[in-house]
Amino acid sequence: MRNLVTLSVAALSLAILPVAALAADEAVPSISVVGAQTDAESNATYWLRKREGWFWYRDPPQVLPPPKESPASPIRPPELVGFEAMQKRLDDLKRVAVMNPSDANLLAYMRYQRFVMNKSELFAQNWQRLVWTVPDLDYGLTGRPTNSMAVAAFDEQQRDRQAQTVRNLAATQGLLFIFRSDCPYCHRLAPILKRFEQEFGMTVFAVSLDGRGLPDYPNPQADNGIAARLNSTIVPALYLTAPSTRQIRPVGFGLMAMTELVERIAALAQDPRENPL
Repeated sequence: MRNLVTLSVAALSLAILPVAALAADEAVPSISVVGAQTDAESNATYWLRKREGWFWYRDPPQVLPPPKESPASPIRPPELVGFEAMQKRLDDLKRVAVMNPSDANLLAYMRYQRFVMNKSELFAQNWQRLVWTVPDLDYGLTGRPTNSMAVAAFDEQQRDRQAQTVRNLAATQGLLFIFRSDCPYCHRLAPILKRFEQEFGMTVFAVSLDGRGLPDYPNPQADNGIAARLNSTIVPALYLTAPSTRQIRPVGFGLMAMTELVERIAALAQDPRENPL
């Protein structure tokens, strides 16, 4: 009988031992020793980390920057505040009058618009008064004048400068005149070019697309492909060219007066850009 009790206690101990071991494993994590961890210990450690899930990479904790102090709003001049309020008031009255054009709404808008126009007129008067006293701010003295008597003198001086520019340019550059003998505009432009050539001394090179000449240019040069290279499809066509450097710039197309021709050539003389022939 005693032997049976001893066997029963031993069997019960063997049955409780695995349960106790599992409980111990759950309560106390295993401590791994470098170079001495067995496969069983590795498996036990792996299962103890099951709460971490499958996403082993963890983002570092975010450190928020300290809140920035908002700068104090600058104090706006009262003139700006008043101007914006005036503009808003005028716009609001206009919108109300457009949506409901009653007599009262229209009169309110018209009266306030007159108030704004009076302020604008006062601004313009003070502006003009200051311009009269400060010569370097008077555009009529530095640019094209507004006085009718001064306009004629200004235009005459401008034409003299342009003419002198063209005469200086005639020493190194000339005009390329591309035309057709059946073009009526070419017939009208040819005598203008002839007078231009005589007055300013600039050589005109006449090139005929159909091989025939004009009364003022009876012996033109035949087109050797220059019109195609210049993509000149409209006649008459004028180009300013420098034979020594083989540079060319378009002056214009179609019929033009002598004054316009001089003005365009003088403007090109002030432009440093050039196109190769």
